[in-house]
Amino acid sequence: MHSKKLWTGILIISVFFVFLLPGIAWAQGGLMLSTPYPGVSVVPGETVTFSLEVRNSGLASQKFDLALVSGPKGWPTLFKGGGMIVHQVFVASGQEKYVDFQVEVPQDAKTGSYSFLLEARGGGARSTLELNLQVKDVQAGSEKLVVQYPELSGPSDATFKFRVDLVNNSAQERSYSLGAQAPDGWQVSISPAYEDKQIASLSLKAGASQGLDINVKPPKNVKAGKYEIPVQAVSAGRKATAVLKVNITGTYKLEVTTPSGRLNADAAAGKENPVTLVIKNNGSTDLQGINFSAAAPDKWSVTFKPEQIDVLPAGESRQVTAFIKPDGRAIAGDYLVNISASTQMTSADATLRVTVKTPTLWGLIGIFIVALVIAGVGWTFHKYGRR
Repeated sequence: MHSKKLWTGILIISVFFVFLLPGIAWAQGGLMLSTPYPGVSVVPGETVTFSLEVRNSGLASQKFDLALVSGPKGWPTLFKGGGMIVHQVFVASGQEKYVDFQVEVPQDAKTGSYSFLLEARGGGARSTLELNLQVKDVQAGSEKLVVQYPELSGPSDATFKFRVDLVNNSAQERSYSLGAQAPDGWQVSISPAYEDKQIASLSLKAGASQGLDINVKPPKNVKAGKYEIPVQAVSAGRKATAVLKVNITGTYKLEVTTPSGRLNADAAAGKENPVTLVIKNNGSTDLQGINFSAAAPDKWSVTFKPEQIDVLPAGESRQVTAFIKPDGRAIAGDYLVNISASTQMTSADATLRVTVKTPTLWGLIGIFIVALVIAGVGWTFHKYGRR
């Protein structure tokens, strides 16, 4: 009976020492190193920060050494306090101080569980803390760009406005660098949603998101077609990407002018007078089947050579000759002739000021007098030349 009570007492004392003594030791005065979240999930390339509490429970006010006892090789770590890298912390008796422990997860880290053993030591006291990092598959990601309407269509002279949301799904605040890879000549600007200022970077708290307005402006006279503009947000080796698509439907612009740019010409009444015209395609889309017409004064005629331009590529020009024939009875003066070039998509006009020149009355009289003189001279030689 006594033997049974003895063994029962020994068992109670053993349990007391194994489970309760440490608690009593802390209560009587000691050192405790702790963190509210000792286990976290991360992805390769991520940097995670643990907030550590160093509590001095009854020891004299003093400094305590901080150290990493063990951890995976090749994982950069450091203790930070007050914005500095530290290895010691001073804690007054009955007080606590906070220190950050930072871990950089390598880009090539494989999925799995990784442990770090930390230690705080001083004044004959020692406290350890084990941290655990679960590396998840990189495909899971910790940030993303969400595009509301990823493809927009319009003419080349339009500005395309995309709404994009940047989401930070990680467990810590992140800083992001923003950028876009646009074709040559394209302009891309990034602004916070509903704001005019342009930005190249921003910070997001854990679990937060930020709306972005991304404006895309094509270069002048860009050809019709589909174009892709990849955008990205980069943070600590991690990258979120999205592809913006712009469908240029094209602009249709014709111009009718002359090689000199002057819209005037001289013409003789009753005769075909050639005038060289320049037909320009100032749009971003090839134009097909360009026809010509003219509005001229009554009894005038206007013809064209060639009569039609089958295809005029964007940004190019062709010369066309307009043969303008005024009425044979037209009196001298200025007349207006309207030249039109048109396709199914667009048209253009130009108004020529045509100056008609006709012989005046005195000119006719002069010609008549000259004719009389020549006739008289001829008659004189004919009559007296034989003598």
